[in-house]
Amino acid sequence: MKKLEEEPDTYDEKFTKLTEGINLDVRERILEIVPDNKKVLEIGCGPGTLAYQLALKGNEVLALDKNPEMIELASNNYMDTEKINLIYEVNTIEDYKGEPNTYDFIVSTFMLSELRPLEHQIFLRKAWKLLKHSGKLIIAAEFSPKGFWKIPFKFKRWRYRKKLGRLKKITNPLKWFTNYIEPIGYEINKIEEWKKGSIKLLELEKIAKTKIDTPGYYNPPFRKFKGISSQLRIYRCLLTGQMDKVPIEPGIYISGNPDKSSPIIVTANYEYTYIRVMRDLKDVDAWVLCLDSNGINVWCAARGNEFGNEQLFEIVKATNIISLSDSKILILPQLSAGGVETRILPNPSEDFPYQVKFGPVWAEDLPEYLKNKPTPKPERMRIAQFNFRHRIKAVITHTSFLLRKIFLLPAILIISFLVGLNFFFPIESKYWKVIGEFFLWFLNINILILLLFPLTKFTKKFITKAIIFGMVNVAVSGFVTYMIHKSLVITLGSLPLIFWLGFFCTMSFSGYTMETNPKEIQEEYKSFKIINLPLFIVAIVLVVLVPILFS
Repeated sequence: MKKLEEEPDTYDEKFTKLTEGINLDVRERILEIVPDNKKVLEIGCGPGTLAYQLALKGNEVLALDKNPEMIELASNNYMDTEKINLIYEVNTIEDYKGEPNTYDFIVSTFMLSELRPLEHQIFLRKAWKLLKHSGKLIIAAEFSPKGFWKIPFKFKRWRYRKKLGRLKKITNPLKWFTNYIEPIGYEINKIEEWKKGSIKLLELEKIAKTKIDTPGYYNPPFRKFKGISSQLRIYRCLLTGQMDKVPIEPGIYISGNPDKSSPIIVTANYEYTYIRVMRDLKDVDAWVLCLDSNGINVWCAARGNEFGNEQLFEIVKATNIISLSDSKILILPQLSAGGVETRILPNPSEDFPYQVKFGPVWAEDLPEYLKNKPTPKPERMRIAQFNFRHRIKAVITHTSFLLRKIFLLPAILIISFLVGLNFFFPIESKYWKVIGEFFLWFLNINILILLLFPLTKFTKKFITKAIIFGMVNVAVSGFVTYMIHKSLVITLGSLPLIFWLGFFCTMSFSGYTMETNPKEIQEEYKSFKIINLPLFIVAIVLVVLVPILFS
């Protein structure tokens, strides 16, 4: 939907096409549910059609949307037609300063999928405060279906992402939303579903469980971090590439038996990170805040703006950590320093009463750090030593990531093409061998990076490292190729592709080393893009043509 919002004039038409008309059914159901002469707040009103129709029923309607162009369009289309009680305003529910216990109904359609899980909780708490006692919250949104229907749903989402060119503006279906409803203070009156549960309409009623007129909080349930199942989840992350998103529910987790005096540890909501941190704490009494890093590890999240000030503010606001611990210090991973801008963090206030301190690089040093509070920290806690053990894990995940994301599909397509072509024109064995040799060269370069990476510490520039490892791969893999074919011509024709593979893999490895400055590497990638594609094209052409021309 975010992509569609860039063109407000055509939003309704395109969104109706996208949902196959289900949005119109949802709109009609909401008009049936909301009676006449009520005070209604709509969040994320878009072009304003639903708000206008609610106002026509005699309701007093305030419609909010953060997109000024949407509000302008809605105001132009629906404000001059009749004498109705309708106001459009550029705002969000989080920033809206309305009085508590004001609205009979709050309505939000297809907006929550633009928010992250902790923002869902903030939304529910704010809506609870704005609703009158027994007021209703009506939500329509895209949800992750259950069971078999997950498969076609995920395939459809994959196609949609491809169609949008991998834009980050795609929305995300709600995954854990229903977990939050009861703890925050709602009761589900009704749920209606479309498209096998991928679109739902929820009617929630505000319930005050205590005499104190305040919503509750949601904290995720205990999540196992020991045993065989946890170890298998570790292997899953290692063998599928740690850059993949493997999220757990963000929120407050506990190590040991924390109390008001216990420290607050902040980390990512990446499954591997959570398991490692909880194991390394060794039952130290601590509150563990897993902020919403979008299921990405700390280092990559900090580099990609997924572990920073915004996420810190969000988890403090969404959880009840302020009431659980008297500590006014948040202990962050050292590797998050690239994403958290401490200079612009606000001075401790009622909403964010914390100072930020960076703990050790590795979670295994947390118990010692918490016990001794060294000032300054020793070098091993401050600087990421990318030793052989760390390189093994990095190379395993990097290799598996490239295989799955970059090389596997093209290899399958090429093999399928050659198999089909072979029925009409027999394919010479040397072309079949090249495919196998390519993966041999790929394995060689990753082993070379594992063993020889420290020798390139004399330069911080990854373009330089990439050229060096490209030449090293030429020497090693080129020799192997010659020994296989006993042909200088075939070997020489393969060398450009062997060099490209070493060059490409080394640049890709930059994200795994913890020795790169995010800004510097982004600058280097501009040069990389200029070199990479022409080099690859030349390499492929030579691999194909040299055996033909000189056979």
